Amino acid sequence: MTISVRYEYPNDLKFLKDMMGLKMSEMLRELIDKGRKMKSIELYKTGKVSLGLGARIARLSISEYIDLLKEYKIQINIDIEDAKQSLEYARMKL
Repeated sequence: MTISVRYEYPNDLKFLKDMMGLKMSEMLRELIDKGRKMKSIELYKTGKVSLGLGARIARLSISEYIDLLKEYKIQINIDIEDAKQSLEYARMKL
C-alpha cells in the first residue's frame, strides 16, 4: 500500500532521517511502528483496551507486550477476559 501524506515540516523529517541513519521509507515505518506501540500503551493504561487487544494493536505477542509495558513501568492488570484472550491467541498461533 502506498500512502501520500502532506507534511508541513519536511526539513524535520529529513533531519530525523539523517540522525537515525535510515532511508526515508525505513524511518517512516519505524515511526509508525513506534507510534502504534505508544498508542496501544496509552489505550491500555487508560483501560480502553485489554492486554490482548493492546498486544494486537502493537503487533506483539502477549509476552512481548507485557515486556513493553514493564519497560514503560505500566502496571499490568490481568483479568479473566485477558486470560481467555491470551489463551485464544496462543491457540491461533499453534
